[in-house]
Amino acid sequence: MRKINYEHLQVDSSAIISMRYFREKRQLLVKFNNDNNYLYEGVPVGLFQKMRNCYSIGKFYNKYIKNNFKLG
Repeated sequence: MRKINYEHLQVDSSAIISMRYFREKRQLLVKFNNDNNYLYEGVPVGLFQKMRNCYSIGKFYNKYIKNNFKLG
């Protein structure tokens, strides 16, 4: 059985293009439409799963990710 190292998602958002979550390192890479990339450290897998399944990725990001995790 293969182990999943990361999950990559294309996002339907006005600000965010995609997200990549690295499970072992608990890192979340967020790529924005303005070509900025941010890598967040210590993001729990459960929080990523909630973000992946939420109605508004941008609102979730602003409330739960931005300014709440260390940038890598």
